[in-house]
Amino acid sequence: MEQAPLQHADTWAVETFGAAELGDPRRTDRLIKIAHALAERPSASLPRALETWGETQGGYRFLSNPAFGYEDLLLPHWSQTYDAATQCARTLLLADITEFDFTRHNALKGRGPVGNSRENIGFSLHTVLAMDPQTQAILGCMMLSPFIRQLAPLGETKAERKKRERESQVWEESIQQIGRVPERHQWIYVSDSNSDVYTFWQTCEDLGYDFVLRVAQDRNVEIAQEDGQAELDEGHLKSLARALPRVDAHLVNIPAQHAQPRREALLQINFQQVRVQPPLHGAWLRKTEIVAWIVRVWESQPPEGQEPLEWILLTTLPITCPSEAWEVVRWYGWRWLLEDFHKALKTGCRMEHHNLQSIEAQWKLLALLTPIALRLLIIRQTAQQAGESPATDVVSQNAIQVIILLDKRHRSITTVQELWHAIARLGGYLDRKSDGPPGWQTLWKGWMRVMDVLDGVHLATLLHPS
Repeated sequence: MEQAPLQHADTWAVETFGAAELGDPRRTDRLIKIAHALAERPSASLPRALETWGETQGGYRFLSNPAFGYEDLLLPHWSQTYDAATQCARTLLLADITEFDFTRHNALKGRGPVGNSRENIGFSLHTVLAMDPQTQAILGCMMLSPFIRQLAPLGETKAERKKRERESQVWEESIQQIGRVPERHQWIYVSDSNSDVYTFWQTCEDLGYDFVLRVAQDRNVEIAQEDGQAELDEGHLKSLARALPRVDAHLVNIPAQHAQPRREALLQINFQQVRVQPPLHGAWLRKTEIVAWIVRVWESQPPEGQEPLEWILLTTLPITCPSEAWEVVRWYGWRWLLEDFHKALKTGCRMEHHNLQSIEAQWKLLALLTPIALRLLIIRQTAQQAGESPATDVVSQNAIQVIILLDKRHRSITTVQELWHAIARLGGYLDRKSDGPPGWQTLWKGWMRVMDVLDGVHLATLLHPS
């Protein structure tokens, strides 16, 4: 995926969606128009983004057209992401599930339950983002699978539950849709405890994927006792992980979350190779064990009043030393990017506020907004990695002059780092020494302000003096 987040929206829309094949070139033209409008105003409603009644009607007709699905809209982006992933020897596939709540949108047809509630209505979304672990660059969305949850029927028997299609199958279906890992490449799924699914692990094994995931179930495991090694509880994975002695410790920064301030924590770590046994009563593709490594990282002395941190991870990547174990932990920690992506869809693009009439139309809109939400995240990433290269490598000289006029702190802006901080301040960033780096929301607000002024400058040049 091209890392040029500030290119003009019309150019971006053509590059992102121009290759879509929808059965009629006029549909592709309409797709580009809608993408252009939403890229300029991600949080706007369709009528506000498209401005005229004719364009708005055209937008609604496009999203309601049964001749194509959301996959057709996203296919060019998926292809670009796949190509980018094949340029990396190793690629992380960050995966998670979120939910979109449309309980108040009574006219939406095709909705299903959200979470475990029969009252909240909407749909669920399984997302896979690709990342280059060497540069931490976001490559794009590798797979996007919206689906409707099916709650267990009241009074369902165990035999009936076994026959019913399992929601957890979305994990194995996602890598089946992406396909086998290309030769001489390493693709690593990084996911939370929702992916603690034995059939998913075996599907990874079949298609050449590695994985790093957080353990949910205390599965049966076996280990090979080495000479002189103390007897350990080999029965269950979590018990074994907690019985292993620490092998290393690091002081790490814990980001602020859930009203808890940012802090430092001394984390301990251990690791061990295990042979995970197939479940006795759960689902499996074949009754064979999986060779993997457990990595436990934990906080032995948390601050007063706070729960100690603990992650028990399982990975198919060989762990031979503490540095390799810490690398796996670091990769798992990058899952926060998915939470930000879903936040960008919900907050930045206001996905849950669009009042379309069918779930299929909502999913097509989701396909349009997905690259836009990624564009917001790439803006933040580009700002955080900004260096001393010339500011004109990112924006035009006219844009720099506008920023200087709007941001009184600068008489000149020469570097990319100065440019991004000035843009962030225009979006409300205070830029104090104690502040963290600017987020995508303030950066986007600042850039939209610059774009509005640039549009005004352009219009002024078209006016003739009276």
